[in-house]
Amino acid sequence: MPDNSIDLVVTSPPYNVGIDYDSWDDKQDWSSYYKFMRQWLSEAYRAMKPDGRIVVNIPYEVNMIERDGRVYLSSEYWQVMKEIGFKFAGIVDLEEDCPQRVKLTAWGSWLSPSAPYIYNPKECLIIACKDHWKKDNAGVPYFTEATKREFQDLVYGMWKYRAETQGLTKANFSYDIPLKALKILSFENDVVMDPFMGSGTTAEACIRLNRRYVGFEISKNYCNVMRCRTDQTRIGD
Repeated sequence: MPDNSIDLVVTSPPYNVGIDYDSWDDKQDWSSYYKFMRQWLSEAYRAMKPDGRIVVNIPYEVNMIERDGRVYLSSEYWQVMKEIGFKFAGIVDLEEDCPQRVKLTAWGSWLSPSAPYIYNPKECLIIACKDHWKKDNAGVPYFTEATKREFQDLVYGMWKYRAETQGLTKANFSYDIPLKALKILSFENDVVMDPFMGSGTTAEACIRLNRRYVGFEISKNYCNVMRCRTDQTRIGD
């Protein structure tokens, strides 16, 4: 991607929690994953416009006990982003509309404070910008007086979302997340990039909201899924 060409990055990168992707090792040691994290964030920063924005969907914490122990992933991500040069613009707490309790397989110590396993399964969105937060040029927004309440809901840092149930890939990005991010953080015809396009969730949101999109995906299978999905979206499902 050319330097300074992207208005908004919206993505959900691999979490390194052992998902069986067909083209990616999701069980790396922490040092390898950290290097990967820094590489892709640095490239995103380079490609973003001076007023570009980024939204990263990640869990608050992940469990890599068999490799490197538990990791405060949201904190690690922000520390790397800060070192690269990103400026913090907010954090959104994600609340699933129909939450499914995570099956616990490691209790730590049963009925004892000796070593209890306390785990938070929730995810969040880290929101940041490159050089400055205010957009250099105003475009056509999504919001009108008729959608005023929706704007008010989205500037509050707690978003409800529905988990993706289509099962198009091994790890499914909820459509609600990029849809909401595009509404509150971009104008019509902005260029939106997703470095981990997967099944094309961000692309579908861009098509429906009249944004241009650029996506990257290393899995040929997922690319085929994405093409079918975007084609269906363009012809009206």
